[in-house]
Amino acid sequence: MTMTAVMSAPAPARAPTLATPHDEDTPEFPPGVPSKFAPDGTVQPFPGNTIIAHLFPDTPLYESLLELHRKLAASEYAPLLALLPPDSWHMTIFEGVCDQVRGRGYWPAHIETLKYCTSLFATRLRNARLEDARPPLRMKITGFDPLETAVGVSVEGRGPREDRRVRDLRDRLADVLEIKHPNHARYGFHISIAYLLRHLSDEQEAGLTALLMQHWETVPKEFDLGAPEFCTFENMHAFHRLFYLGEDSGHARNSSSGSVY
Repeated sequence: MTMTAVMSAPAPARAPTLATPHDEDTPEFPPGVPSKFAPDGTVQPFPGNTIIAHLFPDTPLYESLLELHRKLAASEYAPLLALLPPDSWHMTIFEGVCDQVRGRGYWPAHIETLKYCTSLFATRLRNARLEDARPPLRMKITGFDPLETAVGVSVEGRGPREDRRVRDLRDRLADVLEIKHPNHARYGFHISIAYLLRHLSDEQEAGLTALLMQHWETVPKEFDLGAPEFCTFENMHAFHRLFYLGEDSGHARNSSSGSVY
């Protein structure tokens, strides 16, 4: 969904049902269902590791997304969503691995277990020089993500130089960890606050888009993130930090936005 499409959203639709139409070439559910969430919204086991930056909870962006989270929970579209806990909100910098996804490019060769993979990644990251990981990461919001997988905002670096820095960091991490997802070069940074449980009908998409656009003007467009965090996760509800990238250099906890969450 482009911002042009979002800005011209029609009026809210009638209350949705869980049954939404799809053609025979469309998977029954959106990406993430049933792997990350059951069709009823129950979070599913989906362990892995990743490199992310949590949102600072004492910032205008966090407060704005928290208000949007409340609006979604109270809306007629809530049955179509698996809302994510606010303390899990983050921007993914480098995807890492998921134990259930072991195709070429998604899992390092010759590694058998997630536990060993995480240990190996941790060693490589601690020994790597990652100058582009220095905080703060200066980011901006460009719009809402297309309503295909999740409800969230699209993010990029605040200016060409900062965007290049974050993407150079991704390239460096791919080299250090010896893994590069097929969509590595075209990966879109984002912050998700809910997963879609069903494909939306045109009417449902129009109504949900209208709700989002009613909130758009209150969303701060610029924000900072702290040092990237190497995390493990058992599901999409919590990401447990093992350490900050560059922690040993003494700069990992410094940010103009406050303490790293």
